[in-house]
Amino acid sequence: MQTEAYACELHKTGAHLSAEDIGRAVRVRMERQAMLARPDAPDAWFIVSEGALRHVVGDPGVMREQLERVLDAGELATTTVQVLPFDSGTRPVTGSFTMLGFPAPEDPDIVYRDGITDAVYLEGEHHVREYTRAFDGLRAAALSPQRSVQLIKSVLKEYAK
Repeated sequence: MQTEAYACELHKTGAHLSAEDIGRAVRVRMERQAMLARPDAPDAWFIVSEGALRHVVGDPGVMREQLERVLDAGELATTTVQVLPFDSGTRPVTGSFTMLGFPAPEDPDIVYRDGITDAVYLEGEHHVREYTRAFDGLRAAALSPQRSVQLIKSVLKEYAK
C-alpha cells in the first residue's frame, strides 16, 4: 500500500543502496501493489500499526499522500485494512510479514519476511501455523475496518496542518 515516495524514503534509510538499487526495489513494490487494483485481484488483509501512521517518513507531504493511499486501498473490494492501536496491549514480536496462500493444493502456503538486505520465505506447516496464529491475534486486537478508517482520517488531519 506504499506510495512511490514513501517506499523510496524507506529504502533510503535502510541498507546503503545505490540510487539504481533503490529505484529497482521501489518499482518492484509498485508492480506488486498494482495487483490489488486488477479485476482478478487476490484478497488482501493488512494490519497497520498506529506507529506507522504517526511516524513521519520523509516529510508531511509524503505522509499525507501515504495515508491517502492506505485509505484508498481500504476501499478496494478485495482489500481489508485494520489499524493496531497503541493501546492494544502486548502482541507477538513478529515484525512485518506477508502470508501467501495459493489455490492449488500442490502449492503450499508460505510466509514472506522482507529485511534490509534479504527476504526470507518460510515454508512448512509449523511456520505457517505460528504466523497464522500471530496474524489472527493481530486482527482480533486491531480496530475494526470502520474504526481504522476513522483513526487514519484523524491522523491525516494532523499532517494537513
